Amino acid sequence: MNWFYAHEGKQIGPVTEEEFQQLRASGVIAAGTLVWREGLANWRPLGELTASAAPTSQPALNPGAAALVCSGCGQAFPADEVVRLGDGFVCAACKPVELQRLREGVAASDVEDIRNEHIKHEASVKSVGVLYFIGAFFMVLLGGMILVAPSGPTGVETVMAGGFIICAAALQFATGLALRRLKRWARIVAGIFSGVGLLGFPLGTIINGFILYLLFSKKGKTVFSPEYQEVIAQTPHIKYRTSIIVWIVLGILVLIILLAVMGAFVSRTIQTAPAAP
Repeated sequence: MNWFYAHEGKQIGPVTEEEFQQLRASGVIAAGTLVWREGLANWRPLGELTASAAPTSQPALNPGAAALVCSGCGQAFPADEVVRLGDGFVCAACKPVELQRLREGVAASDVEDIRNEHIKHEASVKSVGVLYFIGAFFMVLLGGMILVAPSGPTGVETVMAGGFIICAAALQFATGLALRRLKRWARIVAGIFSGVGLLGFPLGTIINGFILYLLFSKKGKTVFSPEYQEVIAQTPHIKYRTSIIVWIVLGILVLIILLAVMGAFVSRTIQTAPAAP
């Protein structure tokens, strides 16, 4: 019997029964993972299938022993073979995986509750990605104006400066795209950009400090984790809306960037204008 499962927003399979069980043991497939095989009408969380199969697939429990369901694999166990973890119980085999999930800030419980709890933070991070797109656009304009400006004795330095700005714009655009997709490496690069931006006192300090909070807070660590990608894949019906505060901040930053580019252009024009006779 072949299985299919959802992982990081993608459908993977078919995999054999043996491979499927290995994936479960390694934690790749958990109770909340959507799975499908022949005979099922729709995709279902693995926990629902294993819970319904537990009475027939598990060995008989000792008389008088209370049957508890593991929140990781969905199987029933005697009370003395599970431990409480968070709001549920886990068996010995699932305990290491579930502990790691808790350390990452994502427990294998109700994925909708997890998504709803982090949706505003997710939206704010993705809005920062939009800001990076806008900043990259204006940086390309600035670099282009420097490159096409009349070259003088410092022509080489001018080309180097323009080329550096355009390369930085490309990196910023790529970082913005990665932020929109919640790629983990984007936290480091965006953190460096925001660290430099802290020097723009006072407004730049406040805004970039807020961005650093979005990236490196506990919720920020969670939304960039692989487990949260799986949560997103399982909750496509939950949509995010960017708050009005974020849009106001974006508007202010766009205005600042626009004024900076215009100021650089005017300054460059004045410097290259011929002197009056």
